[in-house]
Amino acid sequence: MPLTLLLLAACKPKVPSHVIQPGKMEDVLYDYYLAQGMSYTPTEEGMEYSREYNRRLALKKHGYTQEDFDSSMVWYFNHLEELFKIYESVQHRLGEDALAQGTSVRELQQFTTYLHTSDTTDVWEGKRYLLLYPQAPFHIYQFKQKADSSYHAGDSFLFTYGTTFFVQSGIRSAQVYLALTYDNDSVVTRNYAVPTSGIGSVRIPSLDHALKELRGYIIMNRHDTKRMDNEVCMLFLDRIQLLRIRKKKDSVPNDMSK
Repeated sequence: MPLTLLLLAACKPKVPSHVIQPGKMEDVLYDYYLAQGMSYTPTEEGMEYSREYNRRLALKKHGYTQEDFDSSMVWYFNHLEELFKIYESVQHRLGEDALAQGTSVRELQQFTTYLHTSDTTDVWEGKRYLLLYPQAPFHIYQFKQKADSSYHAGDSFLFTYGTTFFVQSGIRSAQVYLALTYDNDSVVTRNYAVPTSGIGSVRIPSLDHALKELRGYIIMNRHDTKRMDNEVCMLFLDRIQLLRIRKKKDSVPNDMSK
């Protein structure tokens, strides 16, 4: 074996036997994500209970306890490159599922007024799933996309996403920031706290100008690094969408800015 390959093999961390191995952890996180998709209830208390119940089912399916999962995540959190590889595989599998099933609007039932009176299109070009840690450079996801000829004056926008925190202790804190530049060079910005669980949304009202560019970021606020060494602290975001909402000509006028 060439010396370079030997050195690379020697540098690669070996996953201890007491830690859930990468292939198994991928399956656990994949099923955990699927479980989150079945956890919507009208109240935050009900959602948290449903999430916990489905999480336990996902672990039981693979023969692990909550303690097995927590201790394994502590190891992966201290070896972020290994966890990131696992998450990329999970993201790929979830992306394939989304393509196979088509875009779902089940999570957007709370916006039925807009959906019934508008032509609504998901124009998001960024990642659909994210994993953030309160440690640079993994604490932030930045995005930028240019508008095309299908964007018209009077369009409004709704940025939506699902959130799940994995936090052993401390606060659950993250923010989403959007900056929209229009064809007259005016800029509209929005900055919101990410909800601790469930579905978050940022609404941009319609203007008399067409959107030219969208910029923004999602950031997980960084914690005291002295307290992070052996604590799991992560944020999963999924089902990210940017809905372009256009009023139907026969719909009743409605000022979304109110």
